[in-house]
Formats: sequence, C-alpha cells, structure tokens
Amino acid sequence: MGRLTNGEENESQPLNRRTAARRPPSWAAWLLSRFSPPGLEDELQGDLLEMYAYWLKTGGVRGARWRYALAVLRLIRPFSWTTTGQIHDEYQPLSTLHPDMIRNYFKTAFRNLLKNRVYSLINLVGLSAGLTCFTLIALWVYNELSYDTFNQHYDRIFRVTTTKKSENGRSTFARTGAVVANTLKDNYPEVEQTVRLRRREEVVQQGGKQTLESNIIFTDPSFFDVFSYRLIRGNPATALNEPYSMILTESTARNYFGDKDPMGQLLTVFLYDSTGRGANYTITGIIPDPPKNAHFTFSMLGSFRTLEVFKPEILTTEAWSEQGYYTYLLLKKGVDYQAFAAKIAHLYATHTGDRQTDYLSNLQPLADIHLRSQLKEEIADTGTIDQIYIFSTIGLFILLLAGINYTNLATARSVGRAKEVGIKKVVGAIKSQLILSYLVESIIIALLALLVSGLVSQLMLPFFNQFTGKDLSLVDPPLLLLFLTGITVLLGILSGLYPAFVLSAFKPVSVLKGAFKSSARGVVLRQSLVVMQFVITLLLITGIVVIYTQMAYIKHKDLGYDNEVLLFLKVNGNADVVQRYEAFRADLAANPLIGGVTAATSSILYGLDAVDANTIDRKGKPVRAMTSRFLVDANYLAVYGINLLAGKNFKALAAGETSQSVIVNERALKQFGWKNAEDAIGKPFTVYGQPGTIIGVVRDFHFNSLQHAIDPLAIYQRTAYFSRITVRIDQRQTSQAVGIIKRVWAKHFPNALFDYQFYDLALAERYQAEERFSTILSAFSALSLLIACLGLYGLISFATFQKTKEIGIRKIVGATVGGIVVLLLNDFLKPVVVAGLIATPVAWYLMHEWLQNFAYRISLSWWMFAGAGLLVLLMALLTVSFQSIKAALVNPVKSLRSE
Repeated sequence: MGRLTNGEENESQPLNRRTAARRPPSWAAWLLSRFSPPGLEDELQGDLLEMYAYWLKTGGVRGARWRYALAVLRLIRPFSWTTTGQIHDEYQPLSTLHPDMIRNYFKTAFRNLLKNRVYSLINLVGLSAGLTCFTLIALWVYNELSYDTFNQHYDRIFRVTTTKKSENGRSTFARTGAVVANTLKDNYPEVEQTVRLRRREEVVQQGGKQTLESNIIFTDPSFFDVFSYRLIRGNPATALNEPYSMILTESTARNYFGDKDPMGQLLTVFLYDSTGRGANYTITGIIPDPPKNAHFTFSMLGSFRTLEVFKPEILTTEAWSEQGYYTYLLLKKGVDYQAFAAKIAHLYATHTGDRQTDYLSNLQPLADIHLRSQLKEEIADTGTIDQIYIFSTIGLFILLLAGINYTNLATARSVGRAKEVGIKKVVGAIKSQLILSYLVESIIIALLALLVSGLVSQLMLPFFNQFTGKDLSLVDPPLLLLFLTGITVLLGILSGLYPAFVLSAFKPVSVLKGAFKSSARGVVLRQSLVVMQFVITLLLITGIVVIYTQMAYIKHKDLGYDNEVLLFLKVNGNADVVQRYEAFRADLAANPLIGGVTAATSSILYGLDAVDANTIDRKGKPVRAMTSRFLVDANYLAVYGINLLAGKNFKALAAGETSQSVIVNERALKQFGWKNAEDAIGKPFTVYGQPGTIIGVVRDFHFNSLQHAIDPLAIYQRTAYFSRITVRIDQRQTSQAVGIIKRVWAKHFPNALFDYQFYDLALAERYQAEERFSTILSAFSALSLLIACLGLYGLISFATFQKTKEIGIRKIVGATVGGIVVLLLNDFLKPVVVAGLIATPVAWYLMHEWLQNFAYRISLSWWMFAGAGLLVLLMALLTVSFQSIKAALVNPVKSLRSE
C-alpha cells in the first residue's frame, strides 16, 4: 500500500488518472484545511480520510465524494458551531501560549539539548563564535559611525576645503588660508561662527625635561562656540585670547605637573619664537581628554593669536594661497549648506581681486570628514566608508554561517526526531504547538550562545582595543546590548523556523509505522546551504591571500632608492641643530659605521606639498602644472642612492650662499612635454615667482604610499631650514651605530631632544591601516572556516550514523575501508567543489576592485584562487575523513546488531 506524502520529508509517487479519481475532492479538502475549527485541523482531516475510505468501499466513488463534500461543509466554520457557539471544552486542546504549554516547551527543549550533547555543542560553539565576531564588529562599526556626534551642533558644522585647478587636473585640500575664517564671518550673514586650527608637532620642555608633543593645536577662542568642549579650569571666553596662552588636557597636565596646580604655570615650547630655543607659554585652562571618536584629537590647545603676533603676514591678501590652516564654520539654523557652498565657491577670486585664480572653495559636512573624506593634507588619519561596508558584511556573513549550521543540523536530525513528533501528535499536539516548541529550542540555544559570546567578547575586548586603537565597551552604548539580544532572538527564530515547519508537518501514521525517510529535496537543500557556507568562506580566504600578496609586494617593491638601514632624526624646530648641523654631520660622517648624513625639509614617506610650477616645453611653449617640491642638501642623492639620469647634482654651498638650481624626476619630463632627460637640462623653472634652472634629472622614486602614483617632483637645494636628518648606518652593527649617533648628537646639541626612528618602522606605520585590515580579515576568515567545518562535521556524523546498517552490509559483501570512505566523502566534498566554482569569479571581481586603490599593485593570478580553494578543500577533507574512516572501521556485526 502506498505511503502518504509529507511535504519535503516523504517521497511522492505520480498518480494515474484512476487513482486521482478515487481521491476526495481537492476543493473540499482545501476548504477543510482552511476553515476547520482552530486546533482540530489534523484530527478532522484524519477522521474524514478514514470515513472516505469506508464510503468508497461501500458506496462507490461518486457517492463517497458527495458524502465527503457534505461532511466538510458541516464541519467548517461557521456551520461547525453548536447552538451555544462553542466546541465542547473536553475536545478543546490547551492554547499554544498557555503557561503550562510554555513551561513544557522549555522543559522539552532543555531535555533535547542534554540528550544530543554533541550536536548541541556544535551549535553552541558555532553560534557563539559567530555572535562574538558580530559583537566585536558591531562595536567597531558603531564607534566609526559615531565620530564627532558628541558635538551639540553636529549637523551645522562644516569644514572649508580648497580645490586647486591645474593643467593636470584638480586637487582638493582640507586646508585653507588663515584669512578665510574672518572673511566668512565678516562678510556672510549665514555664518554664525568660525574657528581656525593649526596642528603642530613640537618639543615641550619643563623642569629640564624635554618631551615631543605630536598633538598640539593652535586655535581661536571661538573653538568652544563651534565644538562642544568644556573647560574644567579656566574661562573658555578668555583662555585663548592672549598670545602664548596654552590649555592642557587632564592627562597632559598630570604628565607635566603631577598633583600640582598647573594654572598660571609656564611651559617652554620650541615654536613661534625668534631665538629658536623655545618660548614660554602660560597655562590658562584645563580641558578633559578629547573623545577618541573625534576626527582630530589634541594634548594641548594653543592660542591662535600667537601665530598672528609671530607671523602677521598670514592675514595679508598675499597669504590667501598659503594653505596651512583648517577652517571650520557654524552655519545659522535653517541655512541650506549646499546653496551657501555654491555662493562661496569663488571666495578667493572675490576677496583677492584675482579673477584668474585657480583656487575654489567648498564646504564639507562634519559628518563626512572621518569616513567620506579623501582630501589631501588631512588633519589626522581618516577611515573609509568602504571598510564599514566590508566589515559589516563580514559580520553578517559569519552570523549567517552559524545560522546555516543550526538549520542544516536540525533538518538533518529531523528523521531521528520523527517518532517524537508522531507520538506528540497522537496524544493531541497541534501543529502550532509543535512549531513553537522547536522555535523555543532554537531560541534557547541562540541565547545561550549570546551569553557565551558576551563572556568571550569581554575577555577579548582589551586586546581588540589595543589592536584597533579604540576604547570600546560592551555597555556603551546601552542600547547595543538590546540590539544584540534582538539580533540573537531573530537569529534563533530564522534558524529554527524551517526545521520547525518540517518537523511539525510529519504524519503520525507514516512515522509510527516506520514508512518514512528523508527526501531528495531535503538533501539538496542541506547541500545548498553547505555550498553557501563555503562560498562565503572561500571569498574571505581568497581576500586574505590577495591582501597578503599585495602587502608583501609593497614591502619589497623597488622604491627607486636604497632604503636599507636608514635612520631618521627629527630636528623639531631646534635652532641649535640648524646652526651647528654641518659640524655634527662632519663629525658623524667620519665614523666608519656611518655611511652618510643628509638633511631635508620633509620625509619622503608621507607625501610632499604640491605647488604651481612654470616652465617651457621642448618647443618653447609655456606650461604650468602642480609639482611636488622639497629641499635637500648636496648629500641627499648619494645617501639615498637616487640615480641621476642626466645633468649634475647640487654642489656644496658656502655659508650664506644661495642656489636656484633644480633637479626634476622622470614624471616631470612627461608632464612638461620634454622628450628625454637631456631636453630638460637648462630649462627655466619657476615656483612662487622665484626663478630657477634645471640642472639634473633623477630616476623616479616614491615619496608617498603606493596607493598614490608618482607625481612630478622638483628638488631644490636647501640653504638654511630643514626638519629631518637621515643617517645611513652599518646594518651589521646597528646598535653600536645608534649609540655613536646619540653621543655625537649630545656633544653638538646638548639641549636638543634626541628623537629618532628607523626607516622600516616608519614604513610599517605608513601601512598600519592596511596591515590591521588584513589581520582582522585573517581572524574572521579563520573563524568562518572553523564554523563551516563544524557544520560539516555535524552533518557527516549524522550521515554516518544513519548509514550504519548500509556500511555493515557493504563490508559483509566485500567493500573495502577505502571504498566506503570514498563513498561517504563523495556527497560532502561535492558542495565544496561547487562553492569553489561559484566563489572564484566573485572573489576575482571583488579583489580586482580593491586593488584599484593602489597605484602600484599586483596582478591577480590563478594560484591565489587555487591556493584558497585547496586550503578550504583540505580542511573539509580532514573534517569529513575523520568521521568517515571511523565509521568504515566499525565491525559490521556491531553495525547490523545496532539496527
């Protein structure tokens, strides 16, 4: 006799016309399923099917179909109500949400969890790992999105930016001239307030001890009107009024003065003084340490009036083009910032009278600065919205992996729980009660996983904070815990919903008779979910392979100069170092451990300022282009190993002698239209109205990160000022060489801070964000692989248990252990291979797009994708092989006895 079909879990057989004709009317069966009294659907359907079989046997097909239809009409609502309008209480089952039923749901859920410890543990570990990852990512994402939101006027604060037009395109800078702020405040009624910032890194001296402060900001008294900072000590209206006034953060005040009262005390800062040996600044206020989720932070706030007194030319008309200051404005309520931005676009031309100016102004919302700003000369490092999207997607994917694990294992185990469902239905359980029972079980596992993930996250937070430079907390913001709980409950519901409907749909008669088996459709669904898991895992691991390869390329790429064992010394504005440098250089260069000493105005690791340069092309036509520029001494090219392609190097200058000689790079040749290096020699070259002559051409070398292409470069010979000293040392005796440099430094500059850094460490800092990104991605990729393999382990464990009898019979009829292992592996490795075929083109596209961020990048190669695929396949093979070999080695007598 044929079995009744049951949705996904039972195999259906095609019916011939005669068989179909002997079935009850489909319309009547549909009415019964839709409009039968609540809670009695299954019971009425079963009873009527039995009656229909009797009527069919005694009265024929037509009579049976009529009687079935009439019976359905009598039983469906509203015809089924008694004269009192109610079904007798003794036939009414308990409500699905009755307290006794809810208590029963929890009791049976905990019993099932304890009964199936292995599967419960797999689900708990997978969900806990996924939730831990999601929690850490959620904390990081929230922190990134909350930048600057502590400001009361967050939505009305804007930064003025400057766009410079040139023949080789447009460049937009975060800085403006110092005169822009007052011009906006005095001439535009839409502006409520403006403030200027000037960031400096300088040496601070107190009590004979020198410290390098990298976060000093000079600003106006209006700083407290625009931004929401308060003073603990001092008056915000007057603290920055006078020149050489200084406000300290709480931690900075403790560093310099301990428990003493810092108000009115003096600090010596090697900045804005005519002697170059430090100026005394008076402490006029104490401010709380700025929050870490501000796009700029500071340790000291100096009076901007100091700059105006020391350098009054910054307020002249000629200073409009000196882009060294950050200008922020607070618009009045109701002002359309886009309309106002259009109004001030030609601010430079309007207020300088230069209608031919190449400078344009714009406004950037405070909300966009941290994540949506790609401007040059930023006040501090920024993030990118792309990273928010990437990590949010990774967090959701890993949570999805954990949810798929639960769904897969629950549906696979549904066959083993079929008798449980059959017995529950026989004793009166209705479908909604069964569904809720299994959903409660799923939610309990999810909430237990949330508890475990909370403990693990709390343990990991100190390390995560140290690595990311954040100050994250599980209780800040308070709503985060509520959000995570909601996500967890939703995960439990979604993961358990499908298995709950599958289990609740089993027919008790078929189950208890043993006429039940898993359907092919159910197997396909589970394999599809496994494919999805490994697609996600392969995408992450392929990303790691490509990122690490690109980072290795960056570290080992020829930068155009010899970067082996270079040591940087910072001058930090000390006049003694500038004045006595030549004696220091000669003394140091005489030591055999020193390969050379040179000085320059900038470091070539962090990019160089670009200026307007004018010259003539090979046909004598005037040309102009933005050109990077810095000043070096005559030893620079030799110390860095930069090769001259044509012309000559700078000559050593005598005291007081100046030079107008210029050396350009290969990129400048192309930009200015010169055919070869020799064509450039002798050409005029003018910057800031100062004429010069090109005397040499050097091979292109990198003076910024590899995310940026090499720009045209003009190298000038410095005459006095410089900020960096570079020393090449013997790589076999670095510690001895550093000791020698320190002694010679102390001999010539006893009052100057000895502040040095090795080139390789400075380069590592330059790519710290990329390194951090790849490390976090590596951790999450490993986690996704672990979760996927856990799910695979659970599935193969259950599959081998189901095939115990089959394996025993195969061994009796001569199957080898190897043959059985291959049989078991076949079904579980196919989804991994399919995942590889799907993931490879997607990964190629995503990584190709990521590599576009680098001007100099690797080419995607087949081995990157093959390597990631082989790694995942190997892990899956090891996971499946363990259980497969274990099952194949079982004695067939025991296998058959167990059945």
